[in-house]
Amino acid sequence: MRTKLFILILAVALAGCRSTQPAALSNDQVAQVTANVLQAIDAGDYTAFTRDFSEPMKAAFTQEKFDQMRLMLQQASGNYVSQSAPSLSNNQGYAVYHIVCKYEKEDVAVTITFHVGGDKIEGLFFNSVNLVKLSK
Repeated sequence: MRTKLFILILAVALAGCRSTQPAALSNDQVAQVTANVLQAIDAGDYTAFTRDFSEPMKAAFTQEKFDQMRLMLQQASGNYVSQSAPSLSNNQGYAVYHIVCKYEKEDVAVTITFHVGGDKIEGLFFNSVNLVKLSK
């Protein structure tokens, strides 16, 4: 029984030690792609906004959804100012980058996802105090 418990604890510990797997982009490239996306939102440039999106993301994120998101983001947070370095985690085959971005009115947590080893944006999420208040 002790041996089984030890093996279980060891397996859990080793699973937690596995290194994260990145996208096909360096952290600097992820930061640049993120900055391009956020600057395109400020500029109202849908083409630049979707330039690095995967085909499913382009299909899901229409011009109308872009315009709605842009309006909400600007009302709640203002314009994009700067960002921190990305931090990486993995979830179900995705390289998930968390970036704290400074906007005129508040900090916004931006999460941008890629397939592990991929170079196209598969997900884009925004979270902040003002965005949560505005969405209620």
